Amino acid sequence: MKPRNLDPDYVKNLEILDSSEAAAYLRTSTSTLAKLRCYSDDGPRFIRQSARKVLYRRADLDAWLNRKLARTGAHGEAVA
Repeated sequence: MKPRNLDPDYVKNLEILDSSEAAAYLRTSTSTLAKLRCYSDDGPRFIRQSARKVLYRRADLDAWLNRKLARTGAHGEAVA
């Protein structure tokens, strides 16, 4: 089996990513993405290709990251 290329420079050019590639792109774990899919309405949008295969569009990952941006107030606390 060919080893996976999860190099950030390679992954950032993909339009459709599987769970491993999406996790590398977001700098998180595949288990975190799985938990967001199962237990949260706040995770990135995903495509269920089959019972075992989940895909992500890079545009949806970017949109999710933008929604997660936090601003800080005058005293350094996060402001929604």
